[in-house]
Amino acid sequence: MKRILYLALLVVVMASCQQKKHGAFIVSGVIENATGKKVLLMETPYGIAQPVIFDSTILKDKGSFTLRGRASEEGIYRLVIENGPDVVLINDNNDIKLHLDINDYRNYTVEGSPASESLHKLFEDYRSKDSAILITFKKIDSVRALPGHDSAAEALQTRNDQEIAGLNKMLKDYINNTNSPSASLYALGIASQTIPNEEIKSMVDATAKRFPEHSGLAKIKSMLAVKAPEQTAEKTYALLNQPAPDLTMNDVNGKPVSISSFKGKFVLIDFWASWCGPCRQENPNVVAAYNQFKNKNFTVLGVSLDEDKAAWQKAIEKDHLTWTHMSDLKQWESAAVQAYGFDGIPFNVLVDPAGKIIASSLRGQDLTNKLSEVLK
Repeated sequence: MKRILYLALLVVVMASCQQKKHGAFIVSGVIENATGKKVLLMETPYGIAQPVIFDSTILKDKGSFTLRGRASEEGIYRLVIENGPDVVLINDNNDIKLHLDINDYRNYTVEGSPASESLHKLFEDYRSKDSAILITFKKIDSVRALPGHDSAAEALQTRNDQEIAGLNKMLKDYINNTNSPSASLYALGIASQTIPNEEIKSMVDATAKRFPEHSGLAKIKSMLAVKAPEQTAEKTYALLNQPAPDLTMNDVNGKPVSISSFKGKFVLIDFWASWCGPCRQENPNVVAAYNQFKNKNFTVLGVSLDEDKAAWQKAIEKDHLTWTHMSDLKQWESAAVQAYGFDGIPFNVLVDPAGKIIASSLRGQDLTNKLSEVLK
């Protein structure tokens, strides 16, 4: 339910962020040290494979560019740079200027769009707090593996709880104080990863009262007001029965691997990370399923959200994960997160020989049962 709520919030963010009438708007500026020359202004829908491109251009001398859009109301857009990062923007003004150096891309500046500037600060503050949480989580995982260290693990867990509480307070303060309905809705989507569903619903209600004309908030409020029926992940996953998005990343030896290269086989694409305790706990089940079905046109492809290559390789060896692995070593900034629309790991999808996703979120006995069904 948590993942479904998160995706619902973000779908509405990208598809229905509307309030003020803005008409035409321009995004211009300078992008330094770009290795690619193409720049796109696009809507990035969550849960579907194809983005919506509004405008594109080629960087001129010294990296200057101009992109144009037209929207009747406020929305959220991404400026996507070929072979580079992308920047989240809100059209709360009709003239937005960006300066970005690829060599220091996190420190970009935005002028003319207070909402875009505030989101940039939120992202950096979130990154800092989230990194601290991940470090503590790794320490908990390591300490729990040692006998006789229960008190140390408890102390670390208390610290982890406090860090998560601090992260949630920061998100709540932002949502309660921002003047942009689009930014508040985007932040609600982020907050739904760590704040309980009932509290998120209350926050949505309060935010909708602050921005009564905002159709995106009204829509998400009405969606959350209807109690969702109990559904399996297989029925609710947005990419079910769709072609698996293709990704290319390096394996542990630095050689590129593409998801599309596995066509012709049933493949379980397993999204995990060495620092993820629940992933490591689930790995024995995946190993058992792999060993049981590997001779029936079935394999596993591990896609890691690690950043530390050595830790990734060590976990593969320690957990006896003998299948192919790949990673772009970008943690939650990995291309896999957006392409496959998940907000938590472990997560997986089962892809048939034609390259179509036929199931998702298969754990424990559910994984074995599904493989027994399709690999007769």
